[in-house]
Amino acid sequence: PGAEPEEPIGSPAFYTKLAVSVGLVLLGGVFAGLTLGLMGLDELHLRVLAMSSDDIVERKNAQKVLSLLNKRRHWVLVVLLLGNVIVNESLPIFLDSAIGGGVAAVIISTTMIGTIIPQAVSVRYGLSIGAACAPVVLGFMYIFAPIAYPTAKLLDYVLGANEAHTYKKAELKSFLQFHRTGEEPLRDDEISILNGVLELNTKNVESIMTPMKDVVTLSADAILDHKAIEMLLSSGYSRFPVHEPGRPLAFRGLLLVKKLLNYDPAQALPVSKFRLSILPEAYPSINCFQALDYFQTGRAHLLLISRTPGVAGGAIGVITLEDMVTQEIITEEIVDETDLYEDNQSKKRAKRLTTSAMMTG
Repeated sequence: PGAEPEEPIGSPAFYTKLAVSVGLVLLGGVFAGLTLGLMGLDELHLRVLAMSSDDIVERKNAQKVLSLLNKRRHWVLVVLLLGNVIVNESLPIFLDSAIGGGVAAVIISTTMIGTIIPQAVSVRYGLSIGAACAPVVLGFMYIFAPIAYPTAKLLDYVLGANEAHTYKKAELKSFLQFHRTGEEPLRDDEISILNGVLELNTKNVESIMTPMKDVVTLSADAILDHKAIEMLLSSGYSRFPVHEPGRPLAFRGLLLVKKLLNYDPAQALPVSKFRLSILPEAYPSINCFQALDYFQTGRAHLLLISRTPGVAGGAIGVITLEDMVTQEIITEEIVDETDLYEDNQSKKRAKRLTTSAMMTG
């Protein structure tokens, strides 16, 4: 049994101390709940919500909480813990005076009402509660600043400032896998494309290039008669590297098929009579992202991969914009109406479904 109350039940002092005790219990619950609720919020997730949430209320709540945490996360933590300690130390003084300090009363008030229930609610509604209480917390931050701010600075020095966590590429790829299910699940194709983009910087062009033995090239002295034009058109390619006569690895440039649209094969002109496009060369060690950056400049859609760029004899393969998009970004081959093979590495024959006049599915 607890001690006898110091104030007679029903007296003004009794009700005053009882009201103070109730207020302290509730305030302790707020501090306990906010400690778990605010500190448990991921700053990166808050940034995402603040920028792109479809719910206006949720977006504003995230902005309020971010604004508070940006004033130093350790400062907020110290204030909440300090407030909770002050409340817990003050509560027995008033509670003993009002009701005699029974053990059951202390347990119920401090454990259930002051800790368990507030923290359980804050875990579920941490963002909403944190945003609603942000002005109150900010006020306590300034009130406790003489003690809390230096303590927070010390924590920053010893433990390091709390910076927003970001994901590495490997972590992002795993993160994407968790979004196959949920409110707005990602399709397998979407995940494959995103994974392909994340891997662009880690793959060299040599790993996806078409080897020179599989590249259709033209000699500068080749005659473009009916037979040659038919061969070019049936190949399914739109660009052909042109090399010096008798020197298959000494390239001049690219012949674009579209430049032959108005050409009469009966003229039987050599390839050298046509204006060639630039054939840029690159080392096999460049990564796919660097190649994609070059393609985006619009200068060319085909790169000659050479061990000695600028010097004849080092060509080992070619890579095209289509290779980059299909193999590395979409991660699936796109077979058009003229392709003979699914890709130039496996040499699998292209398979097509029955043509339909209307797109379905």
